Amino acid sequence: MTMTPETPAIGFYKSALAPEEFATTTLQDLIDAIQSDEFKPKIEKLRATLEAGDDDGYAVAKKDLQAVSISGTCDGKRASAVEEGRFTHSGFLQLDFDAADNIGWEVEEIVHILQGESRIVAAFVSPSGHGVKGIARIAVCETKEEHAACFAAARNHFLQFNLEIDRATKDPVRLMFVSHDPKAWLDLKRTAAFEPEAPSSQDLPSGSSQAPKKTKGSLILKATHGSIPLPPHEGIHTWLMEAAWWCRFNDLSESETVERLKSYDGSLRRALQPTEAVDAARQVFSSAMPESSADWKITEQVTALITKPPGQSTMQSFDPEDVFYDGPASKYLVRVGNAFFTYSKLSPIVTGITRHLADQYTDAKELMRAVKATVANRELDGGVQWNGNLAGHKQGLTTDNAGLPILITSEAKPPQPADGDFPIITDLPSQAFANPTAMEVFLSWLAGRWTAVNSHTHIPSPMLVLAGEVNSGKSLLAWIVTEMLGGRVANPYKAWSGDILWNDDLIGSEMLLVDDCSASTDIRARRAFGAAFKEAMYPHAVQLRKRHTSSVSARPVWAVMVCCNDTPEALQIIPPLDADMSDKIILLHVSPVTLPIDTSTPAGKHALQAMLRLELSAFAQSLKEWVVPEELRDTRSGVLAWRDPELVDSVDANSPARRIEQLIETAVTHLGIWHDLPREFTAMEIESRLTDQGSPVRDQAKQMFNWHGACGSALNRLAGKGGLVSKGSYDGNRKVWRYHITAG
Repeated sequence: MTMTPETPAIGFYKSALAPEEFATTTLQDLIDAIQSDEFKPKIEKLRATLEAGDDDGYAVAKKDLQAVSISGTCDGKRASAVEEGRFTHSGFLQLDFDAADNIGWEVEEIVHILQGESRIVAAFVSPSGHGVKGIARIAVCETKEEHAACFAAARNHFLQFNLEIDRATKDPVRLMFVSHDPKAWLDLKRTAAFEPEAPSSQDLPSGSSQAPKKTKGSLILKATHGSIPLPPHEGIHTWLMEAAWWCRFNDLSESETVERLKSYDGSLRRALQPTEAVDAARQVFSSAMPESSADWKITEQVTALITKPPGQSTMQSFDPEDVFYDGPASKYLVRVGNAFFTYSKLSPIVTGITRHLADQYTDAKELMRAVKATVANRELDGGVQWNGNLAGHKQGLTTDNAGLPILITSEAKPPQPADGDFPIITDLPSQAFANPTAMEVFLSWLAGRWTAVNSHTHIPSPMLVLAGEVNSGKSLLAWIVTEMLGGRVANPYKAWSGDILWNDDLIGSEMLLVDDCSASTDIRARRAFGAAFKEAMYPHAVQLRKRHTSSVSARPVWAVMVCCNDTPEALQIIPPLDADMSDKIILLHVSPVTLPIDTSTPAGKHALQAMLRLELSAFAQSLKEWVVPEELRDTRSGVLAWRDPELVDSVDANSPARRIEQLIETAVTHLGIWHDLPREFTAMEIESRLTDQGSPVRDQAKQMFNWHGACGSALNRLAGKGGLVSKGSYDGNRKVWRYHITAG
C-alpha cells in the first residue's frame, strides 16, 4: 500500500439507485459545488420535508439526490467492483456522523472536532442538516479488509470524543450524498492518514476470517500541569469534561468546579445551558479517580448524553403519554405539570422523549429507533382534532359529540366545600335583594350552576339578570359568582349579537358575563342575543368555532349572567320578554349594599376580594346543601325564571310593541286619516298611516320602522295582549294578516 497525497478521482452518480458512475470528479470540485447553490434547491426541499415530520417522504426523495463514491472509482457496475478488481481506491474514507448516533451534539461542535484533526481533509453538513460528513485520509487499500482496518482506526479515534461514525462507511464503495453547505471546508495540504487497526467483528467485511481485536473508546484528557483548558471557539462537550477533570485534579471542590466552568471567557459558539456545568461537574466528581494523573483517562466511554447524571437534574424530559398531536394545526402539545406547552417543531419533542427513554437503552441507534417509533405512536394514539379549554370539563383527552378526539388543556378549579362561616357573603345578598323571593332565586340559580361545574355536567339554566342603580353591588355579586364557578369569565355579547363568528374565547369560560355593556336599541340585535343564548344553553351540543382550526361539537358547562342599570334604556340590553323567552330569563332587582371596608381604591378592592376568598369554601358547603324551595323548582333547569314585577313593567314599557301601541293611541286621537275606525288594516297600511305627512307621530314612527317587518312584528305581539290592537282576518290573496284597531 502506498500513499497518494495528490487529489485522486472519485466516482459521481446521478442518484443512489444508479448502478454505475455517471462521471468522475475530484474532492475539490465536490466541495466547491456543495459550497455553491448547485444542489441548494433539492437540499432545501429535502430539509423542509424532514422538518414537517415526513421521514418516509424524506427517505424516498433522498434516493434521487446525486451521490459520490469518496473512496474511489469503479470500472462498470459498483456491485462487486472491489472483489472483481474493478475498483481504484482514492485514499479517502468517508465519515458519517449521524444525528441518531450522536445525541446531543450540535453540527458545529462535530465540525470543530474534525477541523482539529490533522487526518481530516474536508467536512460539510449532511443533506438532513442534522449530521456531518467528514473526509479522512487513509492508506490506499486493495481489499475490503484493509479498508475496514482503516475505518476501525478512525472510528476508535473519534470514540474518544464520544462521537460515533456510521459503520456502513467501512464499505469502500459506499455512496455519500451531496449537500448544500456554504461553510463546507477543504484542506488538501493535510497528508497525515489513519493507519490500519485490527477492526472489531462488527467492522469486518462479511465473510472475513480475520480475528477481531477488541478496542474500547476512551476520552483522553489533558495533563494536570498548565492552566485550565481554554474554551474552543465552537463546541462545548469535550471542553466541559476536560475542564472539569482539570479542576478535580487541582483540588477544586465540585461547587468550585461548577463556578469555574460557568466563568468561561465568552468565546463559545453558544451560551451554556442551565445545567450543563452542573452535570459535567457531577459526572466527573462521581467517577473513580484515575490511578495516574499524568495521562488522564476515563476508561469507560462517556455516556452523559444518553444517561442521566447522578442526583436531580433540571433538564426537561417528556413522558410519551403526555405528548399529543393536533393534526389539523400540525402542532404538538405536551403536558408539563398542570399546563400544556405547544410546539410547532418536531425537534423539541424528539429531545424530550429521548431524555425520558435514555435510561432504557445503552445503544444510541436503538434509542433513536425507539424515539422515532414513540413519536409515530403518539401522533396516532395521541392525535386530536381540536385542543383548548372547554368550560366545565376535566383536563385531558376526550371525544366530542361526534366521537372525534379532542384535548382539553385546562379545567376550572371552583372552591370545594368546607365547614366554616361566611358572614360577608351571607350579608351581601341579604342587602342586595330586598325581596326574599329574589334572594332565594339567586341562591337556587347559583347552587345549580356550582353543581353543574363540579359534576362536569351541563344543566340548562335561565339567564340571570341583575338590575340596579349605579354602584349598587351588581358587579361584586357577579365576581362572587365567577369565583364560585372557577374564576374563568368571558363576555358573550358581541358573539351572540352577531358581531363575530368565533366563540373560542367563550368555550373555555364557565361564566359568561355581560356587565354594563352598551344596550342596542335595534330589536334585531336583542332578538339575536336571545336566540344565541337559547342555542348555547339548551341544545345537547354546541359548535366550537376556533380560529385557524377545525370545528368540533361539544357541550360546555355555562352560566350566563347580565348586570345592568335599572333604567328603562339600560334594560334594553336583555332579549325581549316574549313568550319564547318567558322561561329563560331571571330578572332580579339589586338594592345598594354597604360594604365592610372602603373599596374606592384598588387596594381596598383587593382587600375585600381577599376577605371574600377566605369564605368561598364555606359558601360552597352551603350551596352543596341548598334545597330549592318547592314553589321555585323547574323540572328542566332546576329553578323557575322568576322576574321582579316592577322591572318587568319597566322593560315592557320600552318594548317596540308597547311604543307602537302608544303611537297608535296618540295618532287616532286626531281623527284625520283615522276617521274610518274601527276597521282592519294590514301592517303595511298601519305603517303608512303612522308615517303619513299629516300624522302627529310621523317622526317617532319613522325611527321605529328602521327595518323591514318591524311594524308587523310589533303588531303581532300587541295582538296577543288585548287592548287597542287585536288579530283580525287572514288575507289569503295577499298572504298577510290583518289587524283590528278600535276607536280611541
